[in-house]
Amino acid sequence: MFLLRIQMPDRSGALGQVATAIGSVGADIHLIEVVDKASSQTVIDDFLLQLSSDTLPEDLVSACLQLEGVQVLCGSPQQMAHAV
Repeated sequence: MFLLRIQMPDRSGALGQVATAIGSVGADIHLIEVVDKASSQTVIDDFLLQLSSDTLPEDLVSACLQLEGVQVLCGSPQQMAHAV
């Protein structure tokens, strides 16, 4: 799993554009969480993703940065605890 924190415009369609960019590099979205509504014009969301075996984190970040007004604030691999 990979955690990606993104700041994006708070407008209709922005989340869909980010989701499309994530999917375009072969990543699957497992969870989206709104972290902060930074201003009336931007929002910060966390995306928990499953990357395909041939998807590099750099490709994911690059795809997101192609979108107008989108900033990748951080990205990191995540280990998930398994339920017993």
